[in-house]
Amino acid sequence: MRLIQGLKDIPVFSPSKWPHREGLSRCVALLIITCFFVIKLVKFDQFPQTWSAAALFYGTFKTAAVPIFSHSAIATIWGCKLTVWIIETGILAGYMAAYFSRAKALSIANGFMETAFPIIVAGIPVLISLSPYTLPQWAPFNSPNHVYVYLAVMGLLITGGLINLIGLLTMRRAFTIMTEARVLVTNGIFSSIRHPLYSGHFIMFLGSLLLRLNFYTIAMYFLFVVGQVIRARMEERKLMQAFPDFTIYKKQTGMFWPKL
Repeated sequence: MRLIQGLKDIPVFSPSKWPHREGLSRCVALLIITCFFVIKLVKFDQFPQTWSAAALFYGTFKTAAVPIFSHSAIATIWGCKLTVWIIETGILAGYMAAYFSRAKALSIANGFMETAFPIIVAGIPVLISLSPYTLPQWAPFNSPNHVYVYLAVMGLLITGGLINLIGLLTMRRAFTIMTEARVLVTNGIFSSIRHPLYSGHFIMFLGSLLLRLNFYTIAMYFLFVVGQVIRARMEERKLMQAFPDFTIYKKQTGMFWPKL
């Protein structure tokens, strides 16, 4: 704690000391997001693959010369992969739109925990996605059950991705990665959940974890969830200071899931 407290005095963790900090953060973020966006477009033939490549791959699995996967099963698998690709690409486009249109910060981030910590936590899923693909180890391609397991995982990716995208498009002007207060959003999905983007992340990256299941990715996912909870609590303290109405809003909504 003393180390974190001491980091507050370092200029890099004090955005108020940065000249043109808003323009600088937008340029850096847009550059990074654009790189990921371009990679998504260029590597379309790898995920979700072309339809012909997917049909050829799954069509090779047979038992006694009888195909394991029907044509409709292969089409469903590819359709889910395409849907995930569209949603993930849409999320990147949503991030770009949010950085272009977000409002000026009323309360800026300050110190390591409000500046660097959120960025570190947001980067953990990248480490999961870079891990080896292990789904075939516990749901082999040559097993008829593979398609059901795969579709269940795709269901997590699609559901979490849609929640994340809806939340992102709803909050646009309030979007930030660092712990800042810009605009209080209480409409749409935010009328039930205070942090729908994080809820979507929990579900979506659970799907990503199941595709790359090992002790390392489980540990990374655990750290990610804990980090997101810490982020959410810091953000709420910041919003409570900037917006007096937030206290009432907080009592009426759930943090990550709708309040029963």
